[in-house]
Amino acid sequence: MAIKIVGTTQYTRKDNRIETFTFVSFEDDVYQIMNVGFGGLMIGGYEGKLMSGMGCKVKGFSLEDNNFVDVHIDCVVARRVGNQIGIQFVELDQLSYEVLEALIMRRKKFFKK
Repeated sequence: MAIKIVGTTQYTRKDNRIETFTFVSFEDDVYQIMNVGFGGLMIGGYEGKLMSGMGCKVKGFSLEDNNFVDVHIDCVVARRVGNQIGIQFVELDQLSYEVLEALIMRRKKFFKK
């Protein structure tokens, strides 16, 4: 499977993101990730109240809409356009980094319980 780099240069993104259709748990709900990288992620279908500059916490990641690996990542909303929301990670601990790496590389064994 080829990894597709997404995003444009019109933003000050420090890390490339890859297109993926995996899942994130935050704001007490589960959302499908549109693209993800070590600096943040973009989700679609968000109907909550978060706007640019507001803080939030990512609580878990999964390759499917179940079998989440728990993480605790402090984040800031980088941008919101309609029901799409871009989230920037403030800081990643070792576990969060490993989970993101497994998510990006689609290592299914990492997410099996």
